[in-house]
Amino acid sequence: MDRNKVFAYLDEHFQQYLADVQQFLRTPSVSYTGEGIRETAGQVADMIRTLGGTAELVETPGHPVVYGEIDSGAKDTLLIYGMYDVMPADEPGWIVDPWGAEIRDFLDLGPCVIARGAVNTKGPLSAFFGTLDAIQKAEGRLPVNLIFAIEGEEEFGSRNFPAFAEQYKEKLKQAQAMFFPFFYCDQEGTPTVTLGTKGLCYFELTARGGDWGGPTTRGIHGSYAAWVANPNWRLINALASMKNEHEEILVDGFYADVIPPNADDLQILQDLEAFRDDSLFLQLQEVKRFKFDAQGVELYKHLYFDPTLNINGYASGFTEEGTKTLLPHQATAKVDIRMVPGMEPEATVAKVKAHLAKHGYHDIEMKMHNLYPWSKVSVQEPVVQALLTGYTELGRRPMVVPLNPGSAPYYVFQRTLGMPYIAGGLGHGSRQHSSNEYCTVEGIRDFQKSVVAFFGNYVQLQARGRG
Repeated sequence: MDRNKVFAYLDEHFQQYLADVQQFLRTPSVSYTGEGIRETAGQVADMIRTLGGTAELVETPGHPVVYGEIDSGAKDTLLIYGMYDVMPADEPGWIVDPWGAEIRDFLDLGPCVIARGAVNTKGPLSAFFGTLDAIQKAEGRLPVNLIFAIEGEEEFGSRNFPAFAEQYKEKLKQAQAMFFPFFYCDQEGTPTVTLGTKGLCYFELTARGGDWGGPTTRGIHGSYAAWVANPNWRLINALASMKNEHEEILVDGFYADVIPPNADDLQILQDLEAFRDDSLFLQLQEVKRFKFDAQGVELYKHLYFDPTLNINGYASGFTEEGTKTLLPHQATAKVDIRMVPGMEPEATVAKVKAHLAKHGYHDIEMKMHNLYPWSKVSVQEPVVQALLTGYTELGRRPMVVPLNPGSAPYYVFQRTLGMPYIAGGLGHGSRQHSSNEYCTVEGIRDFQKSVVAFFGNYVQLQARGRG
């Protein structure tokens, strides 16, 4: 593949590809409400068909998965994973219509597309299809065969994607590796390569009035707190029993299966120490300080290799403006646990349940929402090296991190399909799950060129491996 020829085509037709990204973002596709989901899934299937491929909407108990194939007659096949769903856009503070995909100068970054899904991840998904179009138009064919698995439930834990992968296992396993196209640069243009992800347990804990005390069917007058116990205090005390003021998780055996970083991991962390300026994180996230006094390698160990127990939100009683004395009959906390290598979801959940029982909170209900394990890939895999080499060739020094501190269903590719994977691409965006989510316009152009370089390098590495 003549990448310079493809680069020239991308530059010449960039305004059209940018307009395509904006248009794709203007259709809501909110997984939690279902708004625009089926329409957007149909748009993704049409993108595949427009490139000469086949596509279908695979029905699930939830939202459909878009399955597609493009056979270019190549020796190598990549599985393209993606998501067409987004979070709601109900946060205050949007400076534009979140579904308008307007271009504005933003945060001293120059022109940016501001929209829900701009970076997570409808923006890169559309830009990726634009890249495929440019390769076909400039070269006549793609250098690899492609299989697509684009889901519509990633934002609430990919609930039906594992079952889809099991159902379509034999078709998906025709690919040698998975690639997840994404804008993966920071504000300064440094790309990150992430070698895996933590696992996730997301659940609700609810305390209700019952035999232990508390109102059972409705809130009552707050003055009766002198006589009647409050479910809020019961749930707050239960939560407080799980963690101390030193940020240590107190659930028995919680850390027992944790695998510490190995020599390769520690080398990656040492490289990060000389690479990163963590004040940029504090600035971007509008945080005053880290909760640990550690620096460098020790600070990174916490981020990448510490499991977490996090309270996402809490709901109970009277929270409106004004005053009302009330003793509520129930309280609910939404909690997530991020699991590191060695920890398995079912065992982790069992330990939390045992902890609640041990401390006398048998009555607190635990309702599971999302549950999936961690995953990790070697930096030596050809699909990883192809991305790293492409970054270097395009004049960027990539930053390698051992794990994503968040979570994604990458275990499906590793455990179910037995294939390596990588997510990446140049381009910058941020403010996912927040107001004024954005991606830079020039980042879209950079992303498209990095995908071209990735494809070329992957084909070369695969050919070298075959001898």
